[in-house]
Amino acid sequence: MVFEVDPDKPNIPALARILSGMGFVCLIGAVASMFLAVSGYAWVTDTYALIGAGVSFVLALIFVGQAKTIELLAIVSARVRSRFALEAVTKIQQNAAAGASADKRPAPMAQPPKERIIHVPDDQAREQGFKVR
Repeated sequence: MVFEVDPDKPNIPALARILSGMGFVCLIGAVASMFLAVSGYAWVTDTYALIGAGVSFVLALIFVGQAKTIELLAIVSARVRSRFALEAVTKIQQNAAAGASADKRPAPMAQPPKERIIHVPDDQAREQGFKVR
């Protein structure tokens, strides 16, 4: 198979297994088509058999490549989730250690947002239909 069995890696997604199987079936089809091309049977057109072998080989490469990509995406996703989980745990531990050693300080006062004032000349405001104060 294309996939290695490693206990550290997460399970392979079902779509990756299906694509891998389809790739191997296409590879077997490429070999069978190549054998038919060189067999010399009267009912086999050599040109079509060789084209079929090439197309099925390219399909096999595409399917196996997509399967490997999906497997690697699953691994990256698992690593990212575990990294964020570890960061959250260490942040909680750091906050607990900092809270136990230092006294709690009050949070700084939040300033209300300042309103934006845009100055428009009176004549432009009248032209656009606004009332001038």
